[in-house]
This record gives sequence, C-alpha cells and structure tokens, in this order.
Amino acid sequence: MKDGYDINERQSTFDFKGYLYSLLNHWPLFLISFIIAFATAYYINVRKLPIFLIENLVSIRDDQNPFFTTNTSLTFNWGGTTDKVNTSVITLKSRSHNEKVVDRLQYYLTYLREGKYQWLDAYKQTPFTVNVDTSQWQVLDVPIKIVFKDSVNFNLSVSFDDAEEGELQNYSTKEKLLRFIEEGTYSKDYKIGQSISEPFFSGTLLPNPEVISNPGTPYYLVFKDFNQTVASYLGVRVAPENRAASVLRMGLTGNNKAKLVDYLNASVQVLSDDMLKRKNLFATKTIKFIDSSLAQKSVELSNVEDELNQFKHKHSIMDLEREGAEIS
Repeated sequence: MKDGYDINERQSTFDFKGYLYSLLNHWPLFLISFIIAFATAYYINVRKLPIFLIENLVSIRDDQNPFFTTNTSLTFNWGGTTDKVNTSVITLKSRSHNEKVVDRLQYYLTYLREGKYQWLDAYKQTPFTVNVDTSQWQVLDVPIKIVFKDSVNFNLSVSFDDAEEGELQNYSTKEKLLRFIEEGTYSKDYKIGQSISEPFFSGTLLPNPEVISNPGTPYYLVFKDFNQTVASYLGVRVAPENRAASVLRMGLTGNNKAKLVDYLNASVQVLSDDMLKRKNLFATKTIKFIDSSLAQKSVELSNVEDELNQFKHKHSIMDLEREGAEIS
C-alpha cells in the first residue's frame, strides 16, 4: 500500500493457438460468406452496363476581318477571345443549344437490342438507320420491333398489352397528346427505303452499310419524350483547358461510345453554325444599313440638285461658274 492505494500488476496473455482453432471450427461460416460475396460481385459486374467517359477539345479563335486596316471604320471584330470562350461555355451548357443537338441527331429515338441480361443501346450497331418523319405523331415508350427477313425485307410489329390511352409526340412542334390504343398486336412487312406511315410510327428505314443484317435478329425502336431526352444531356461538362488558352474541354458519360462521340461532334458543329449565322446576320444588317444610308443621301443630293436648277432658272443663269467669276 502506498499513499492509500493498492497497486496490483496483472499480465495479459493472448492465446493465438486457441484463436486459430476457433477460426478453424467456424470455417463453414467463412466459406459461405466468401461465396455470397463473390456471387454478389459477379452478379453486379455481369449485369451492370459499362460507363464510358468521352472528351474532346474545342479551339475558340478570334477571327478578324482580313481587310482590316487603320483606315477602315467598319470591321467585323467580335470582341476578345476571352469573351468568346466564356460565351461558348455558357452556350454549350444551355438548354436551347442542346435542344438543337438532340433535334439534329434525332436522339429522342433509341435503338435497342436484346442482351444476355437486359436490353442494350444499339446505336450504330443496327443494319439500318431511321429517318423519322417529325411532322407526324410518334408513340412514346412503346418498343417497336424490327426483324429482318433478308437484306431488304423486314417485319415491323408492335404489341399493346392493355387497352389504354397512349402518349404520342410531334417532334416538329414538340406537342404531346393522348390517344386511345386498343389491346392487340400490329404486324406488317416493309422494305428498306419504303415510307412507313402508321398511327404510332412514321418514318423510313435506310440501310446502314457498316453493319450486315442478320435475318431473324430482333431490334427495337423506342421513342422518348423530347424534353426528358434533352435534360439527360444537360450534364455535359464544359470548362476551359487552362486560364490562358482559348481551348475548351468537353466531357460526356454514357453507355454507348459512338453515341457520345457523335453528340460531342454535333454539339461543336451546332455551335460553329450558330456563330456563323450571327456573324452573317451582323454583316447582312450592316450592308442593309449602308444601302439605306446611301439611298437617303442620294435623295438628299437629288433635292439639292433640283434646288440649284431652280435657282439658275429663276435668275436666268446659264453657266453659274463663269458668271460668278465675272461678278467677282
């Protein structure tokens, strides 16, 4: 006892041999746990679709009128490069810009094929492409089955399981409506290049020379709501490559690489086309302003000339310059 306290020292020991025997006695539990863990990981890996990240670089240049000189008062100089880069970033992320891209590529139409566990995105993997008639109504979220009999003939079929009101959309006006659809299956044969006009689908199937048709293989077409499709592409990442350079880096993620590549390229092309349109509009309005100004000045000069002729006639002056010299 020291200072009113008892100090009892105890030594702790770890029986490693006994712990090892305890683990070995529970080996069935560990084996079952490993089997469940590996089976779950395998199930997720084989069924989860791969996600790709595609990026591209966009150079924003400050184009200037090649005829610009120090004596030129009218030039098509569109501000600095920094302003164009910031404007391009905002434009590429805007909804109006992405609406144009989706509309140009017709990405509201999804190509699907049957996979081992689920449907797969078959964009650019089908022996055909569809030219959608945007002036007609297309049924939404209903799979349209396409089965080729040979390289030219195919069967188009649609199954409506329940009699209900189906939703359709006109991609030209972006309007939607509800139409009663009877229960049943529609099936009809067509040929490549033949125009199809049905209450639920209107368009033309064109051959895809990059993919050979495999008779009997089913493909599916599914129309999606236009606004929802545009919203799915608003996540495109756009940022300057660095603070000094006028280069933008765009990035997009998805399950189909070809679809992502086409979208990024089309987005840049739409941006370029819009810039060219604005530039041409500026030039057109400038030319129109100059023409109107010249016309106005021509009228003013004509009025001055008439006043001079009236003055000469009133004072019987034949040669104003000679008679004026004589007077002076």
